[in-house]
Amino acid sequence: MSIMDIEITSRPFSKDRLKKIKEDLRLGKIRRFTAIVNHQKLGFSHNALIAWEKSSLSRKLSCQLRNKDQISHIYLRKSSRLWPFGFYTMLHAKSQRELNALITGLSKLMDDCAYKVLNTLKEFKKTSFNPKEKDNGTG
Repeated sequence: MSIMDIEITSRPFSKDRLKKIKEDLRLGKIRRFTAIVNHQKLGFSHNALIAWEKSSLSRKLSCQLRNKDQISHIYLRKSSRLWPFGFYTMLHAKSQRELNALITGLSKLMDDCAYKVLNTLKEFKKTSFNPKEKDNGTG
């Protein structure tokens, strides 16, 4: 069991730890508690980062993309003259055919803007970001 895992027991947290979690939720340090699934073991073996030639997003398009279960990450970054792609989506599918259909559908949503498909070849590291909080007497 790693540090990130929660022991499966009827009371996995002490009262003090629950108090700290509630405070961190209130302060926005923790957004939510959720299970993280292994998408490969669920059959989602075809993954790609799509770089779109977009520099901004409408509220409507942003909502449409956020509601797609096959998209795990959505980023807007600064583009450049040499790399005009400023918008990124990470897609997950169970087959190449499904991935291609998803990309085609997203392309229509994006008004057929130019894009590059960056297929995942190998995963070298995958962890949740977990910065170590300095203990200022609060933790």
